[in-house]
Amino acid sequence: MTENGSYTGPADAPVPVSPWTPEQLALLPHDNAGMRLVVSIWVLNFLALAFLLARVYCKFLRHRGLWWDDGVLIAAYVCSTIETALLSYSVKLGYGYHIWDMPPELFPYVVDLLKVINLAGTFSLTAAIWSKTSFALTLLRLTQGWLKLVVWFIIISMNIAMGLSALFVWVQCTPIEKSWNPFIDGTCWPPYVLVHYNIFSAAYSAAMDISLALLPWKLIWGLQMKRQEKIGVAFAMSCGVFAGITAIIKTTKIPAMLSQDPYDGVDLFIWGNAESCVTIIAASVPILRVLIRDVKTSYRNYYVSEQNDNNTAPNRSRTRGQNSVVVTAGRRSHNPSTNKLDDGSEKSILDGRASPGKIVRRNEIVVEYQDRKDGESVEYELGHIPA
Repeated sequence: MTENGSYTGPADAPVPVSPWTPEQLALLPHDNAGMRLVVSIWVLNFLALAFLLARVYCKFLRHRGLWWDDGVLIAAYVCSTIETALLSYSVKLGYGYHIWDMPPELFPYVVDLLKVINLAGTFSLTAAIWSKTSFALTLLRLTQGWLKLVVWFIIISMNIAMGLSALFVWVQCTPIEKSWNPFIDGTCWPPYVLVHYNIFSAAYSAAMDISLALLPWKLIWGLQMKRQEKIGVAFAMSCGVFAGITAIIKTTKIPAMLSQDPYDGVDLFIWGNAESCVTIIAASVPILRVLIRDVKTSYRNYYVSEQNDNNTAPNRSRTRGQNSVVVTAGRRSHNPSTNKLDDGSEKSILDGRASPGKIVRRNEIVVEYQDRKDGESVEYELGHIPA
């Protein structure tokens, strides 16, 4: 690579001979998908980062530590970011061009390009696996009995199915180097074998996304909550259905792996990246819903408190003039379970428990008294003013 960022191959690098005549080339498309790929994956990456940071902030705001599901989700985002960086680098190597438009000076880097593409595919699959596993781990903390067994089955089977897809990319050829270097001697599996298995694993992944999105409805509908609250929680925890939709679309793009034109694989990478990023976003939405609910509750309580203060102000003024005492008392939550890190933010998705140490109710007791006079008794008036 030169100082200005352009690529120069060896002086004796072979220049491929075009199999197309000028007339045929004129009829072929000549668009470049490189910029579309880079913009799409980085926009998705920043959106996923915003939701992930909000999720972590919400947990620390509520004095909850990070658990395994948070760690796995962060690792999934790291893999997605590595994939995004690799794909951006692959565009510099010529990915996004049609094969007939590939600049001759980039042909010596075809081997490097194929290696980067294989690595990007591996990190894409790993990010998808771990992001889905993270949400499943969250559900594990909320389920019991046979539902917990179902979630464990989804975790294990999904990791095996998609993990094999990531592995087969590297073991399909003998020697392994032939997986990214087609110019050396060796043998590889027929291309359709890997494509057919990838279609199966991607379709299975989409089915598991939808299953994980539907499980919360079974879990939530039996809880003692208002119907409106149940629907809100269920929808928040069912955002994984959008990840399932992206997985279905990605599945339809997998046959492009059989194409000889690398341009045809760009959409597969875009939707593969979208699958991971949308799953990260979907896994963060239920936690963010708790933050939004608390903000609304705090505002509502503050508004009601201000209204009550305004309404009782004249009475307080009068009673203070008659020797009065106003006592404000708060009752704090003492539920021991709220101090457990294991059932913190996740279980608060389902109920309305307040954070430990928060005042959840305020009582004002107004005591009025007068100086004792001959023949008069002391009078006490107790007033309960809910805040």
